[in-house]
Amino acid sequence: MRRTAAIVLFSAIVILSFDFTVARIPFVNRDRLRALFERQADTSWYPEYPAFLEEVRAHTQPGDSIALFVPAMHWDGGYSYAYYRASYFLSGREVLPLVTRQDKPVLDNFKRAKFIAVWQKRVSDDTRHVVWSGHHGVLLGH
Repeated sequence: MRRTAAIVLFSAIVILSFDFTVARIPFVNRDRLRALFERQADTSWYPEYPAFLEEVRAHTQPGDSIALFVPAMHWDGGYSYAYYRASYFLSGREVLPLVTRQDKPVLDNFKRAKFIAVWQKRVSDDTRHVVWSGHHGVLLGH
C-alpha cells in the first residue's frame, strides 16, 4: 500500500512539475519566436544598433581592434550593454571599452584602436577617415 501511494505521489509530482510550454516549442512558429528574442535582447536599441554592429563587422577583419562610442558613456547607464553586445556581434575582433566600470575614460584604448565605431554620437578626429556610415553611426579608421 505504501509503495503504491509513493509511486502515485511521485508520478503526480513529476507530471505536475513538467513545463508544458517547453513541450509546445516544436509546434510554435519559430520565425516569430526568433524575431521576438532578437528584439527583446536589444529593447529600445533595436533595430538600429544590431544593424550598425553587423555593418561594422562587415567592414572590419578578424583581429582588428575597435573602440566603441555610444550615447550612454556610463558603465551602468548603458555602456556595459553596448560593449557586451558589440563583443557578441564583433566576435573575432578586439572590442576596446572607452569607459571603465567606475566610469573613468580609457583614452589609451581610443589611441590604440584601429577603428572607432561611433553610434548616435559625434566624434571628430583629424587622424581618421570615414570607412562606412549608416544606421545612425559611423566607422572611422586610420
